[in-house]
Amino acid sequence: MKLMKTSIIPIAVILSLAYLGKYIYLVDGRVDWLRLCLVFGIPFGVPYMFFVIPIGDNPTCSITIMVIYVFIGALFGCIIVVFALIRAVFSLFDWIISRLG
Repeated sequence: MKLMKTSIIPIAVILSLAYLGKYIYLVDGRVDWLRLCLVFGIPFGVPYMFFVIPIGDNPTCSITIMVIYVFIGALFGCIIVVFALIRAVFSLFDWIISRLG
């Protein structure tokens, strides 16, 4: 069960995002890095960015701050995805080596 939680599920989620998101981040056969960052970053980074919800100001200011949070969350999410993938691969290799030895 620990193997599923630490390596197989994160690898499957990242690979499915890569496969399904290729229709978004590939533009004319080339990778658009901003879209790639948004595809991978939003699911992993945005939940950590809504720590302050602007209330009491005008709606335009609130929406602008939310959009900025989404972009910052996507940038952090890209970094989180890289580390999550590295951790998942090392966990999988660790499990394989422990079963062989």
